[in-house]
Amino acid sequence: MTRAQSRFLAQGSALALLVGAAGILPVRGACCYFAAKDKDINQPGQKAFITWSPEEKIESFTVQPKFEGNALDFGMVVPTPSQPKLDEMPRDFFKDLAIYTILMPLPQPIYLEDYVHYESADGNTYCKMKGDSLGVGGGSGRYGGSIRVLESGVVGSLDYRVIKADDATNLFEWLKENGYSYGGDSGTLDFYIKKKWFFTVMKIDPRQMKKNSNGSYLGEVTPTRFTFESEKCVYPLKITQISVKDKTDALFYVHSKDQLDLDGDLSFQHSYRCMYLTYMLGCGARPEEQKELQARNEWMGKKKKADARFETSKLEWARKLGDSEIAVLEDPLKNYAQMGNALARGTQALSVVDFLKEVRESWENPQHVCKCDECKKRRSTNIDARIKDLADTYKAEKGVVGKTEQPSPNLGTKYVWYPNREAPADDVKGLTRLKGHLQKGKWLTKIRKHIRKDEMSDDLVFAAVPEGQEQDYVRIMPTSPP
Repeated sequence: MTRAQSRFLAQGSALALLVGAAGILPVRGACCYFAAKDKDINQPGQKAFITWSPEEKIESFTVQPKFEGNALDFGMVVPTPSQPKLDEMPRDFFKDLAIYTILMPLPQPIYLEDYVHYESADGNTYCKMKGDSLGVGGGSGRYGGSIRVLESGVVGSLDYRVIKADDATNLFEWLKENGYSYGGDSGTLDFYIKKKWFFTVMKIDPRQMKKNSNGSYLGEVTPTRFTFESEKCVYPLKITQISVKDKTDALFYVHSKDQLDLDGDLSFQHSYRCMYLTYMLGCGARPEEQKELQARNEWMGKKKKADARFETSKLEWARKLGDSEIAVLEDPLKNYAQMGNALARGTQALSVVDFLKEVRESWENPQHVCKCDECKKRRSTNIDARIKDLADTYKAEKGVVGKTEQPSPNLGTKYVWYPNREAPADDVKGLTRLKGHLQKGKWLTKIRKHIRKDEMSDDLVFAAVPEGQEQDYVRIMPTSPP
């Protein structure tokens, strides 16, 4: 075997195939490795960035698996519906995505008085203590031709081969000839061979990575993008079943003109809608929303009763990218904190200086004079001291004041404080690397799913969320999903 051949690694979808001397080696990620005989490789995490064009029937996924173990070289097999094109991606690509999709803090109403003034039918005024503050909700050769090497090349620092196999047994033998001892289930690879899928094989030398004190290696592979034709947006999952002991943690960033979701019981809607509706109860959920929440909680209760280990997918971030979202990539340090200007509809940004000026004018020239004891006390309080308290609370470098023309009926105030989201400046600067990868007018939806081994009987399929049912999620909600 040549030195280049000893460095194949197939890095790709949430699926690959781990081989070892004693059989299947347990992994925790949604992608798995095959390792040399008597060596151990474990994959503690898996992330994937998926794009989908329904008109062109073109899909791509980018992955960056983590690995740890004592093998001196190891690799992966990645199945795809058609022959893929491979491209190197920025090494910090998934770090950038994580920074970009940090949820923004929940907006906070700015109450300028402790009491709300009301006018009675006879023209007199009276005061009533306000209720608790409410937030503002955020708005997707020897095998007779049965093994054929179709392409070989280099992507980044990795050598790869794209192969087509007609027989699972011959594919296993081909792997062994390349220095690997397979101990898995032949039916799993045959599942993809019968569907006439393609396999990408690569290998890496982990000695280029960090070495632990116990002699094992720990690191992340350079991200690689696989682009291919497909009839539907699919993410290979079944192959992972052979190398997962119990369950795997999969994190998907899905980018398409429509918001995409997993089908059926794996949908994020079961979790997100319960979280959203529970939150909205505090803001005055409509009767139909209360009915939906009850129905979803009952559905969840039945699922848990039938299967105590059942977990929903979790929506972690979602937005159809517009000017404000793309502005973050153009000038990250300027636009990151508020994602350009991601205030609620009908809300304009107000500088802290102008906010304090408006408040002072309101306090110095009240539109009405209430004679209740509380209002008399407030009028006698030094206005300069009260303005200073506001200036100390609402600092320009910490957030933005939003203003609506009319007070919100739920909040009773027209001023809302939008705290900035925060991340290290050097990390924020790196968001320019996402330019071109994230496109205006398309949804970016971040979904996490802990997938059990018994849920891996088939591949994952992403489908468009029905029009009008898309979920926007960029601001923290103070409720937790089931």
